[in-house]
Amino acid sequence: MKFPRIHAPRPTPRMPELAGFEARYDLLPAVRPLHQPAEAIRPLHWWAKDLQAGGDLLVDARFDAMTMTATVSIRLSSYQVVSVVRHHDDKPQTPRTLADVLAESIWRLGSLGWSAEIEEAVAQLRAAGLMATPAKPDTRYLPGWVQQPDRGVRMAYWWAGILKQHGWKLYACGDAVARHGFIAEVPRADGESALVVYPGGMPDDGTAASALANHLARLGSRQRAFVQRVIGDAAAGEGRVV
Repeated sequence: MKFPRIHAPRPTPRMPELAGFEARYDLLPAVRPLHQPAEAIRPLHWWAKDLQAGGDLLVDARFDAMTMTATVSIRLSSYQVVSVVRHHDDKPQTPRTLADVLAESIWRLGSLGWSAEIEEAVAQLRAAGLMATPAKPDTRYLPGWVQQPDRGVRMAYWWAGILKQHGWKLYACGDAVARHGFIAEVPRADGESALVVYPGGMPDDGTAASALANHLARLGSRQRAFVQRVIGDAAAGEGRVV
C-alpha cells in the first residue's frame, strides 16, 4: 500500500525592504477567502497597486526555475518599458525602486518553491487591472483625410498616436538606421528625454512601441515612405499625428 507523500512546509522568504514600500500581508480586497493567495505571495499585489498609484504599471513578472532567474517588466508613466532581471548568481543589493523590490521578491519566492503561486498571483493581478493590457491594432480612417491611406499605414498612424499622447517624438520611422523600426525621444521623470531605438523584430512587450516597430518592419518601402510623412516628427517640430 502506498501512502500519500507528505510535503514539508515551504519556507517563507524575508522580503526586500524599500522605505515607504514595506511588505504588506493584508488579505486582498474583493477576493473570496478560498481564493486568497498564500500570505507569502500577497505583497506582490500591494506593490503592484503602489506602482499603479505612481502612474506606472506592471507588464510582466515571472520566475524561470530552469535558470533560477526572476524577470519583472514595468511600463513607466512615460509609456517606456523597463525590465529588471535577478539572476541566481547576482550579489544581493539594496533595492532602489519598486521594480528592484518585485524582482528580488519573485526571485526569493521562486527559489524556495513558490513558482506556481507566482503564476497564479500574476493571473490575479491581470484580472484586477493591475497589469498592462496588450495594445490592440486600430484601422480606423484617419481624421481629415479625403483620400485614405491603406490599412497598414493607418495601423502605424494609430500606434504612433498612442505614443505621442505620452509625449514621445518619433524619428526614422521604417528607416534602415532603426532596422526598419523607429527612433523615439522619450520624456523622463526628471524632465529630460532619452533617445531610444525601437528596431524592427524586437520582442513584443505588449505596448504600442513594440507593435509599431514590428509593424513598420513588415511594411513595404512605399508604405514606409508614406508613414514617415504621416507620423514622423521634424527635427524642430511636431508630427502630424494628433
